[in-house]
Amino acid sequence: MKNKKAEATKLWNELRESISKRPSPFAGMSEEEVIKHLRKTRKRLWEKKLAARS
Repeated sequence: MKNKKAEATKLWNELRESISKRPSPFAGMSEEEVIKHLRKTRKRLWEKKLAARS
């Protein structure tokens, strides 16, 4: 159990480090642009979810 916890912690730290090195996909966007982008993404996901149920 300790070994799995240590491995998970290591992977988590690697993920955090990897993310911190990349620029944010929202860098340089205004708050309104970010919201618009998120709404568009949510709409596409919702449409795909409904299409999958048909």
